[in-house]
Amino acid sequence: MEGLMSADAVRKQHIFSYFDTEAAAVVTIILGLFQLLLAVPLAYTDQSLPYLFILPLVSGIVIVAGGSFTMANKRNPSRLLLQGSACSNGVGLLSALLAFCLYCFHLSSVNSKDPCSSVPRDEHGCPGNVLLAYCWSVTLLLLLYNIGAILLHCLISVYALKALKTD
Repeated sequence: MEGLMSADAVRKQHIFSYFDTEAAAVVTIILGLFQLLLAVPLAYTDQSLPYLFILPLVSGIVIVAGGSFTMANKRNPSRLLLQGSACSNGVGLLSALLAFCLYCFHLSSVNSKDPCSSVPRDEHGCPGNVLLAYCWSVTLLLLLYNIGAILLHCLISVYALKALKTD
């Protein structure tokens, strides 16, 4: 059992006395699952960037993996799980930063052309405008969840790298 760490070494890994890595790992997993769930409607609604739904799909998988490694390391501390947690959270942080940039670009590049210029309008409005607003709101939700994932990945990555240095 040479890969296991002592209880004293586990206590020294904490960044702050009020930082709970188990809660951060659970919230990270939940944020990743939300991104996975929001990839489905984005696949059917987005017309300006048709393959944008792949980004929350991949990013959600990486974010869930980072949170899972962190949770596994919290339950059974070992150097191998700590290295996996540091690597997966580092990759998750890079993925979340890339997603942040692309979501910001997508939100800023909303079509200025009216999608209903050739379609007659009915009493409920233009279906193209409704679809555009729905896609914009889903992308905004993904951006907000992604900001939370960036913050959590930063904290967990610092935690894992500090623990690797002290070990």
